[in-house]
Amino acid sequence: MAKPEIILYIVEDTESAQFRYRVKNVVDALEASSKWKAKWVLTSDFKDTDLDGIDIVVVLRQSGKDGQILKIIENARAKGLKVLFDLDDLIFDYRDLPILMRGTNSKNIFYWTGYMWGIRRIARKVDGFIATNGFLANKLKRSFAKPCAIIPNSLNKEQVKISDGLVKDKIKNKKTGFSIGYFSGSPTHKRDFELVESEIVKFLDTHDDAVLEVVGYMEFSDKIKKLIDSGKLRVAELMDYLELQKTVSEVDVNIAPLVINDFTNCKSELKFFEAAAVETVTIASPSYTFKKAISDGKNGLLAKTGEWYNKLELLYDDLEKRAEMAKEARKYALENYYGEKFLKEVEKAYDSIEKS
Repeated sequence: MAKPEIILYIVEDTESAQFRYRVKNVVDALEASSKWKAKWVLTSDFKDTDLDGIDIVVVLRQSGKDGQILKIIENARAKGLKVLFDLDDLIFDYRDLPILMRGTNSKNIFYWTGYMWGIRRIARKVDGFIATNGFLANKLKRSFAKPCAIIPNSLNKEQVKISDGLVKDKIKNKKTGFSIGYFSGSPTHKRDFELVESEIVKFLDTHDDAVLEVVGYMEFSDKIKKLIDSGKLRVAELMDYLELQKTVSEVDVNIAPLVINDFTNCKSELKFFEAAAVETVTIASPSYTFKKAISDGKNGLLAKTGEWYNKLELLYDDLEKRAEMAKEARKYALENYYGEKFLKEVEKAYDSIEKS
């Protein structure tokens, strides 16, 4: 049997969500591969000997402000190694800067221009890219005319293990009422929530047993803030991703509204598949990735502005339909974002890069 080829990821830190989705989950998946293996090293800890025995170097999203990553890339290229840049966001093309700034909570054009300049400086020095979806991959190809492979975000072993137990608990412990979960993560999603705010408020006003559960730091309108006093809105701070799985499992529906533009079309569908893992149905805006993952009415629901109220009513009124969709969603998530199929996606991506 041929010796597997080795991928080395260069990362700035191990605490970010990017590290978990883009590196840890891939490294773990490749443990089952006979063709590829992977490991990682911090940019700050890198030594020239870390390149010994390596076939491909992958730089995880970073702007290289201290210049260290540029030296690593130069060393790798001098050794004849292929170097890739893994990006999961629309943060590299000045033409998209206005969209990027609308999708963040920072209006500092100098910050984003500088950050994007750093990203582009690294992008010009690498041989190719890895992206989270086809829309983002095409954007990268347009900007740099270099090959780009796709590795989607995924579930990891810890998430699946805890989700298995949470699904069993859901079956045993039937609850009353109807809860809508919005797991925003940060204030950057304020404009996204405003898309559905009026329909959510109408639904909560119409149904005495309905509540809205929010996790993350959100800026709410006065209309929404009033719901806190009535007990119709409950807000929790950001939490560990495994703890979040438990919280997601406890709501009846997970909502993922998005202002659809090039920035959000580059986003991952992780809010769908992580909820699906605990058999919670998702209603999502029809972005590029959500449309590819969700078969409307089968494993979730897609909703444009003006459709959210009726989609919520459907799930509220038809418990059997909701349960069927939840089971289909979990089946789809485990088949496509975990295990053998995800491993094949990773192997296919690196095989294509190797041949390019």
